[in-house]
Amino acid sequence: MARERKSNPRKMRPQFLVLCEGETEESYVNFLRQNYRLPIKIVPKIIGSKISQKIIDRYKNELGGSESSITTFLLYDGDVPDVLENVGNCDGIRLISNPCIEIWFISHYKKPEETELSGDLCVKELKKMPDWENYRKGTFTQAQESALWNKRLEAVANMESKKENSKNYSSVFTFIKTLEEVRKDK
Repeated sequence: MARERKSNPRKMRPQFLVLCEGETEESYVNFLRQNYRLPIKIVPKIIGSKISQKIIDRYKNELGGSESSITTFLLYDGDVPDVLENVGNCDGIRLISNPCIEIWFISHYKKPEETELSGDLCVKELKKMPDWENYRKGTFTQAQESALWNKRLEAVANMESKKENSKNYSSVFTFIKTLEEVRKDK
């Protein structure tokens, strides 16, 4: 007589689709993917300012799997109103950095002040931080990656306590918190 085999239903692996504005954001997402080493699929795609729901749906279809297993994140700078409007019309978790992603990197060292910063001034401010003097958009040195990894929870605390409408703010902390939760459940 044949033995009955009971199988547990497979738990769907979460998939994270991260659509982003440029090379720096893509490099950062790839860095996180490598360091978290989670059983998740993180697919960064550079879209630039042309973000739309149609593009998001196309990338979701390419990922395959059930749509409920795909969480979409939209990683964009907050300094271009037209782009923000496009992002606001899309389904996904918005990871907006005002004025730019570099404010998130600064938050690994300190809570950003409430002074008006342009993207260029933000980069200048970042270059004052230890190991960031030679910072170039789109790439990170080993020392910079080490700081981004070791101080990520400090950055979460620095940004989480700020108001969303602050002059210098980044909601990237929500992505880090999500990754930390998945890591904990592993």
